[in-house]
Amino acid sequence: MTASERTPLLSSAGSSTLASPTRETTKFGSVVLPAVPNAKTVLPAAPAKITGDGTPAPPLHRSRPLKETMTRTRLVVILAGIWSSNFAYALQSTAIPTLAPTIASSFQHAELAAYLGSVFTLANTAFIPVYGVLIDALGRRFAMLAACSFYGAGSAACAMAPGMWSLVAARGLTGLGGGGLLTVSAVICTDLVALHERGFYQVFGVGAALGGPTAGILADRYGWPLAFWSQLPVVVFCATIVFVFLPEPPIAPTHTSLLHGLISLDWAGVVLLSTSTASLILGLSFHTSYLRPWSHPSVYGLLIASVVLLVAFVAAEMRAERPIVPMGLFKTSQLRAIWSSAVLLMIGSQALLFHVPTYFAVLMDMPAAEAGWVLSVCSGIGLSTGTLFAGHHIRRGGRYTWLGVVSLLPSIWGAWIAATWQPNWPTWGYYATILPLNTGYAVYLCVSLIALISSVDSRAMPKATALLYTVRSLGATLGVSLGGSIQVGALVRALRQRFGDMAGGEAIIDAVVHSKAAIKDLPKRYAKMALDAYAVSLRTVWIASGCVAVIAVVCASFIQQNEIHKGDEPREPREQAEQAESA
Repeated sequence: MTASERTPLLSSAGSSTLASPTRETTKFGSVVLPAVPNAKTVLPAAPAKITGDGTPAPPLHRSRPLKETMTRTRLVVILAGIWSSNFAYALQSTAIPTLAPTIASSFQHAELAAYLGSVFTLANTAFIPVYGVLIDALGRRFAMLAACSFYGAGSAACAMAPGMWSLVAARGLTGLGGGGLLTVSAVICTDLVALHERGFYQVFGVGAALGGPTAGILADRYGWPLAFWSQLPVVVFCATIVFVFLPEPPIAPTHTSLLHGLISLDWAGVVLLSTSTASLILGLSFHTSYLRPWSHPSVYGLLIASVVLLVAFVAAEMRAERPIVPMGLFKTSQLRAIWSSAVLLMIGSQALLFHVPTYFAVLMDMPAAEAGWVLSVCSGIGLSTGTLFAGHHIRRGGRYTWLGVVSLLPSIWGAWIAATWQPNWPTWGYYATILPLNTGYAVYLCVSLIALISSVDSRAMPKATALLYTVRSLGATLGVSLGGSIQVGALVRALRQRFGDMAGGEAIIDAVVHSKAAIKDLPKRYAKMALDAYAVSLRTVWIASGCVAVIAVVCASFIQQNEIHKGDEPREPREQAEQAESA
């Protein structure tokens, strides 16, 4: 069967002719695909906002859900495979904040702890758009296998890293795959199910719940490298399921040759975007990790270079034949509201959440396993319940616009309540602060994804999805880096207020900034002063996080409601596909 037979061109909105049933050969045998309206795999939907190249189009079209053409067993197997990739990503999302202080201090580079998070998200940000193009050019299967390969190789390199800088580089390699795990699995899931059911298939919470405690236990008992080794079986499982069971996509890849597909990529855009992002993070890191002032050439020079490269990237994308980020995806107010609210939510939430384990490890002197427990449990429960609640609300026809705005409110009060934390607080107080924040965060991730998919054509969906994950990753990168910059700057100021005029004060300041463990070596009176300075620095970060969340709420209020149920009703009973597949 040719590619054109599997995935015909979109029909006009008024076409009502039927195509003949087709038979597709898969690893499960020969499967009959029922006849559907011309443009066999697409259904008419709401009025169009944008097409694949960013130009206006009269109708939007949605691909027919693939689950209608396969058995429940095969659907479950595929979902288990792509969910495992989300599990691996979520696992590291809470494991690394928990382990970062321990790992960095073990290499005598506590000031580089934030690099373990920022370099990962830097690689995510630079490479996620590439997966959108890879999906179009070479297909879902190739893109997912590439992501699993990068992530698995990076995890193994992290486990074997002999030093801090090699570990940072390995985290970058892991990040190249991490962005693909989320992006490609999201695109595959969108192919599989109807849009109004999409929220039920967002799985992230279990991995987030297990990440911190599991990583802490492994680090305390067996050493931190095992936390990285333990992710490899999950990635291998995902790659195997996708390779064996994933069906042909509703829209066929544009290339069948790997070489031609790679050549067709917008490599100029890839280089410009990655260097712009890298310059931004390095400039912030020189200020954060090496305490260089904003006026230092290595700081402002890199920040200026980042802006110049970003302008060059936009210019290159406007001329590119197959841009990794179509500029048309920024033309409507709907899409701009989605992008801006997503990036601001990630900046605020990551600036807060990345420093939660630090609060428990430093101010309350908890071991690594316990330090990550509050964050992991709240992340797991909040992400799971938030996604299910949003999925149920949207499925039964509820408006997602007001839900998105309301879901962001806990990010404001959660951050400001965290700024009032004291070591003598009851344990439930910490959970009561973080759990609503994570729940609202999960709700908004679901809402923004549904709002995006309902606003673009199916042909634009992979690149639009990749861009959504890109701006989220950019927000996470900026959140960790800016949060770290604010925290270290506030810490230095607070320490100088307490130790600046004292003999040997500069040595104490330098020791505390570079290693949290140095606080334990100080006399009791000095140790209390250093802990007070740490508390001030964390409080400063969390107040700033709440202010960013306020702006995110304002941006989210501009998202408009789209019709997501029309055209999503099943056209054929699944039993017909099951009978055909078992024949």
